[in-house]
Amino acid sequence: MRRQAGLTLVEGLIVLAVGGTLVALLLMVYVQGTGRYSHLQAQSLTERVVENTFREIEDACWRAMYAEVKNGKLFFTYPRDFDSYGNPIPYNEKGRVRYRTGERFVYYLSDATGNPNRSGTILWRGTVARNGTITPDRERSLYSNGQGRVAPLVEFTPSVRVHSSGITVTVIARSQIQVRGDTYETRRQRSFMVRNANTWR
Repeated sequence: MRRQAGLTLVEGLIVLAVGGTLVALLLMVYVQGTGRYSHLQAQSLTERVVENTFREIEDACWRAMYAEVKNGKLFFTYPRDFDSYGNPIPYNEKGRVRYRTGERFVYYLSDATGNPNRSGTILWRGTVARNGTITPDRERSLYSNGQGRVAPLVEFTPSVRVHSSGITVTVIARSQIQVRGDTYETRRQRSFMVRNANTWR
C-alpha cells in the first residue's frame, strides 16, 4: 500500500499554530525592544538638555567679571578689554587690579520669540543695553529651523553668592518631555565660580 505524501489537516493546523505563536513572540520582543529604546532616548534627551544648560552657564562664568540675578534672570557683566587669546586685560587703580566694564548678557527662559516677558522652555541668551533693554540673540539661542538649542527646559533657577573669595553662580536646571503618555525628567544643580571676579572684587 502506497503512503500518501504531504500533511494532514491536523498536522497543517499544528504547524500554523506553532508558526503563529513564534511570530507573535518575535513581534512582542520587537515592540518591547523599540519601546525600551524610545524610553532610553527620551531620558537621554532630558539629561543632554540639562548638561547643555550647565555648559552654557559655565562658559559665561569663565568669561565674566560679575554676575547677578534679577526677576529670575541671570545677568553677566564681561570685561571690556581682551587680548588675542580671549583673556581679560586688567588695569591698575591705586594698587588694585581692575577690569573695565564691558558688555552685559542675560540668560532666561522664553518661547520661540525670545521675549523676556513671556514664559517658555527655550534657554535664551540676550544682550543687555545700558537702559536695561534685552535684545534676544537668535543666532546663539535657536537653530536655523527656529527650534531652541537648549530645550525643552521647564525650570531654570539661578542664584548668585558674593563672598570673600569671589562670586559663585548656582543653577538648578530641569528638563522634561512626554512620550506616549510617560513623563521623563532630569533635574540637577551645579555651581560655578566667576573666573575674573576675585581680582575684580
